[in-house]
Amino acid sequence: MAKRFTDTDKWKKMWFRKLKNDHKVFWMYILDQCDHAGIWEVDFELAHYFCNGIDEIEIRSIFQKQYQEFDSGKRWFISDFITFQYGKLNENVNAHKSVIQRLERYNLSTLDQPLINPSLRVKDKDKVKDKDNKVISEEFLIELETAHTNINVRVELDKFRDYLKSKGKRYKDYRAAFRNWLRSDYVPKIEPNADHRVAKQIKKQEEYVQKLEQEANEDYATADDIKKIMRWKSA
Repeated sequence: MAKRFTDTDKWKKMWFRKLKNDHKVFWMYILDQCDHAGIWEVDFELAHYFCNGIDEIEIRSIFQKQYQEFDSGKRWFISDFITFQYGKLNENVNAHKSVIQRLERYNLSTLDQPLINPSLRVKDKDKVKDKDNKVISEEFLIELETAHTNINVRVELDKFRDYLKSKGKRYKDYRAAFRNWLRSDYVPKIEPNADHRVAKQIKKQEEYVQKLEQEANEDYATADDIKKIMRWKSA
């Protein structure tokens, strides 16, 4: 025999207080007859037997806000049942596992019911990978690249992830852990503006070659200049 929590204050709530007695009986009946995930196999014939005097059309109209119909009308999902009985579902709690499986079977987590905490739906072997992927977002990487212009942040992120996997490490705050990683003396630093200086030097060389070619075309180039042009071309 299943035992469940019951709301003793329901007798004080206006919506319940205004129900006719046979409707109150039906509501208590359906809360007892639904399964542990709040799903009732619609059977008004049996409901009539236990709740004498109910009218199906009337019941559907009166309780339309208290249930969600699915599976072509064969089943009802009782609104707020999960929240009242379990709070937020956690896959790591044994009592919740079968409830979650039941909800997933009928895809009930998509019915605007924030029932399952998505951070707890990850398999153990994927927890490190998924968690750092979610927390260390693209926006966060851009923020770090702005703050650490002398570090290749994305290369270091790959190293950080490999380290976590190889050591089986987990952190409460992956952002803070990665920030500390970047502050480490072991992280190689990029020489400031090195790429800019190289690009500037290449540009000067290209401009000089263009100048020499122009002078050669105008018959102003010396023999030494022509030799220089040939050396640049071969390089």
